Amino acid sequence: MPSYQQTFEALDPSILAILDISNTDRCSLYCSAEDQKFHATYHKPATGRAQRDPKCDEDLLFQCASLFKVFIAASLTLIIDRLSSDPSATARYRKLEGAWDKPFTDVFNKLVGDQDQMQPLPGDPSVLQLLLHYKGVYDINHILLAPDGTPLQGLHDVIDRISQYAKDTREQEAEGESQIRYSNANYILLALLVDKASGSLNEFLKKYIFKPFGMQRTFLSLEDLHSRSNESQRQPHVVSSDRHRRIFRANTTLGLFDVVEIAWLGPYTSTADLGRFFEGLLSLKDGKPIGLFDKAVVEFLGSGRSRISEQEGYIRCGLRTSLNSTGPGSHSLNRLISPDSSIKTHVLGKTPSGEEISAIYLAGSATGWSGTVYFLPNKSTFVITLTNTSGPLDASDLISRLCLQELFDLRPPKAISWDVSNYLPNRSTMTPAERYRSYYVALAGQIFDENALKMKELEQLDDQPDTPTSDCPDLPGTYFCSRNGQYLHVIDWKGEDDERLEGVLRVVIQSGTKESQKLRFAKKGEKFRICSPEKFSVLAIDCFDAWKNLEFEVDRDGGGVKSLSRQGVYLNDIFVREKP
Repeated sequence: MPSYQQTFEALDPSILAILDISNTDRCSLYCSAEDQKFHATYHKPATGRAQRDPKCDEDLLFQCASLFKVFIAASLTLIIDRLSSDPSATARYRKLEGAWDKPFTDVFNKLVGDQDQMQPLPGDPSVLQLLLHYKGVYDINHILLAPDGTPLQGLHDVIDRISQYAKDTREQEAEGESQIRYSNANYILLALLVDKASGSLNEFLKKYIFKPFGMQRTFLSLEDLHSRSNESQRQPHVVSSDRHRRIFRANTTLGLFDVVEIAWLGPYTSTADLGRFFEGLLSLKDGKPIGLFDKAVVEFLGSGRSRISEQEGYIRCGLRTSLNSTGPGSHSLNRLISPDSSIKTHVLGKTPSGEEISAIYLAGSATGWSGTVYFLPNKSTFVITLTNTSGPLDASDLISRLCLQELFDLRPPKAISWDVSNYLPNRSTMTPAERYRSYYVALAGQIFDENALKMKELEQLDDQPDTPTSDCPDLPGTYFCSRNGQYLHVIDWKGEDDERLEGVLRVVIQSGTKESQKLRFAKKGEKFRICSPEKFSVLAIDCFDAWKNLEFEVDRDGGGVKSLSRQGVYLNDIFVREKP
């Protein structure tokens, strides 16, 4: 293997080109293989080309979203396989002894006692099955957050409603459908279990993971985050279909209000801190324990596969997959926006000797953030890429795969037939390594163009004119959906500065004490559509999934509007008008 200095000097032009194509504001890359390490940060100014920072900025923070699942899995492993059998541990931990194969709700209810009891989940999935996304709860992102990315659900909302919601959505399951279904809801439940067992998810992670592994730039509380960082170190960005970049929700920190938000959006962390964790796991194979972590714990984390195919399946800390399969990149934002894209056929490949390499793959994305981790314990290698930008191209996905391609000299089986010919420069004088790098830059262009078309459709739908309240005076009021516990407050809004202005429709989505921004509620034919609060699209990325349908039908009778309804991914959400 050449030195990292040589490897990444050769990769820099391709990495910078991918960041230019995606218009990514900030990117941090951390790689470790055998005894070599590489850490670099990059930025792209508002005008001009992307560049590597002269000095690596280790203080940059990123919200890690689904990458956080590895820490929830590790926490449960420590509690169930270590603390529950420790006679000196608290009684709460001992209640989880042997919990892996017990129904989750039985374990949870025994732990909490008479308070916060949860109704059984359909099929009674065990704790381990939720961890492996098997027989778990379907995606509930449309009740976890509003279309503008505001978190909505709290602890009691989830405990009270998740079982009924799981039953309702399970009834929509097609006969013979796979019981393996990736869902954030499963890990929210598991995070609640850790929180209830320990008394505080935040304090447990600090004590048993962050402190032992030396992770000093990972924050799960607003107080810690704001006291130990500034706004410029943790600012998310979004990119439009025409490559315009803007700050997402300036001066707003999303996701750290309670344990549900933390489990769903993850903490703020750095690549260096994530690197310390994965370096620690690698060192445990032959080294001394780190806190409660030892070789056995690492083996536990790599066990318990829920098979998707012969080549891949979920284990306790991610998706175990082959680099010669379509698993790498499967959880990327790139595929969320265009699930039918030909990118699914672009695999990393095998080594020149024909060796097939396996990896543990994790990906996380939230509006304004994207991140990718490949952990290869058999090769003593990991690659971590985090960015503070979401848009038509998830740069973290391609940069991570480009690094693996280079590190192991992987040979994609169908590289020559990749559908990127329109994006490739003349390659007649290129070396094989240069050719593969050019493929990734060309692939970045193809993905951006494909996903930009999808985003453009959403932006055009979002660009509806404001609807004067006088056009539909019977619409303002409060509507309630009993299934998900959310309110729609349709408002006659006259602006913040001048009450004499004619009112226009706005809508606020509320759940408990949490609520969205005032979103525009525009008439579109016979329906009403939720649109961005301003005249540019800043809707959350879940508008390509859980909030794919933003249009509400109106049901009227002689007394006026009775209800507003929206056909969701699995269920029709009906909001019934409440009496004044």
